[in-house]
This record gives sequence, C-alpha cells and structure tokens, in this order.
Amino acid sequence: MENHKDVINISDLPEFAQTELLDFYEFLRTKHKIYSKGAPQRKGGTLSRFVSKPIKVYKIKRYQRDELHER
Repeated sequence: MENHKDVINISDLPEFAQTELLDFYEFLRTKHKIYSKGAPQRKGGTLSRFVSKPIKVYKIKRYQRDELHER
C-alpha cells in the first residue's frame, strides 16, 4: 500500500459490514499488542493467565460410547 492513510471512511458500507470491520480491527489490535494510551499492558500471555487460575470441576460425568453416539 503506497498511499497509506490513517483514516478510512466506512460510512458507505452497510451496518453489518461496518461492525465486521470494527471487530476485525479490534482483533488486529489485540494480535499485534497495540493498546490504547490509557490501558496498562499485562504481563504474561493468555495461556499463562489461564493456567494460573484453573477451572474447578466438582463432578465429572462419564459417558459410555453408545450414549455419545445416540441420536
């Protein structure tokens, strides 16, 4: 992209397309770790935060193979 612009006009697009573009923009910001000026950067990745607080399961229900394949 030789003519790079910081601002694009998406107002010509339908509302669902605008929402989709904004969602994709937020995804890219997160992917490339670009945070807004006021937001503090977190230490540790998503996986390390997940592992540090495991999900507690109180009762495990075991299924038989036939039960899983019933329709």
